[in-house]
Amino acid sequence: MAKPPGRFYHPELDSIRFFLFCCVWGRHVLPTNLTSYSAHHVPMWLTTAATSVINAMMCSLDVFFIISGFLITQLLLRERDLNGTVDLKAFYVRRLLRIWPLYFFVIGIAILLSAFDRSQALGWMDLLSFLLFLGNWGPALGHWTHAVILPPLWSVSFEEQYYLLWPLVMRRASRKFICGTAIGLLGVAALARLILLSQHATASALWFNSFVRVDSIACGILLALTFHRREPPLLGIPKRLMLLLLGGSAWVVIAKFCGLLDPVPTLAGGMIGYPLMSLAGVAIFLAFFGAAREGTSFLKNSGLVYLGNIAYGLYAYHYLGWQISRRVFAPYYAHRHNYSYTLSVLFSLVLTFLMAAASFKWLETPFLRLKQRFTHVPSGFSKIEPKDTSEFVPSRLLPAG
Repeated sequence: MAKPPGRFYHPELDSIRFFLFCCVWGRHVLPTNLTSYSAHHVPMWLTTAATSVINAMMCSLDVFFIISGFLITQLLLRERDLNGTVDLKAFYVRRLLRIWPLYFFVIGIAILLSAFDRSQALGWMDLLSFLLFLGNWGPALGHWTHAVILPPLWSVSFEEQYYLLWPLVMRRASRKFICGTAIGLLGVAALARLILLSQHATASALWFNSFVRVDSIACGILLALTFHRREPPLLGIPKRLMLLLLGGSAWVVIAKFCGLLDPVPTLAGGMIGYPLMSLAGVAIFLAFFGAAREGTSFLKNSGLVYLGNIAYGLYAYHYLGWQISRRVFAPYYAHRHNYSYTLSVLFSLVLTFLMAAASFKWLETPFLRLKQRFTHVPSGFSKIEPKDTSEFVPSRLLPAG
């Protein structure tokens, strides 16, 4: 059933962002070496299961990419339906106001840390690459920054490259051309992987390469085309659970057998693992998309939606929280106090939440309010329905005033 161009919002897509952050955080912080568990007499079967699940969490970023491809394409399609074209200036201003304040604030923190801690030295090439939203290409080309809080921003750089180029395609292209472009991107990703894997490229040369990772963005674009002017599918809870299980199982298979993060991935592992990771992401996306209308009301709970709204901050700050926690608990590590690692993990998580909440309230919110002034198709959670699609509608989650 066609929906009129107006407010576009699915709360479950905010909620899933929080779950995806938890996966990213778990992959970066939780131990994956078997000795960490055997030292505490954890049964081998449980150790193997735990490490397999933690390693599988590396696939969660692809669902972020799918969501980005889906939402941006949907919003641009709806704006085109409404106005006949895409307002490029307004689009770029909206992306600037949403992404840049937090992104450059984290870079500023990295610059300050490098001034006081030589182990956190931030070279000019590192700084320039992140300032130009090319932060993923450093590790892709074999250069790693010493600023340990910056690595999470590589995926933000990758998405910004997509935000820069995709509206130019979307502005006047036909639906057929958009679909063909998305399918072409799938081919580009496969060809890039084939070339690199044939040359025995390292894991980082593939993992951080924009051309290798673009297929998840393409899947999001194809999903947006599929569901444009359509309601989310009514699949029922059993089918959604099946999709979730299917996607999660594929993650485990990828982590255990494809070796994407091995020093030099195999040709078979890379050619199978990356597209399978995108397909698993599509399954997980479909498991959530529209689920809030089918008995899973917790997905539109305001608290969970809020956590999804601050997921960008959670992701951007979690390396900083982990580094602070490790330094605080370093003396306890040295004396091998019981539960010191567990406490440091919990402390880092609490610290990350506090930083993200404070950032959302005092750093991001003023820019989010301003962003609404450049909005043609309102999106985001709100109790207030707009009188027309260009009206400024503050989000319920933004503080009043």
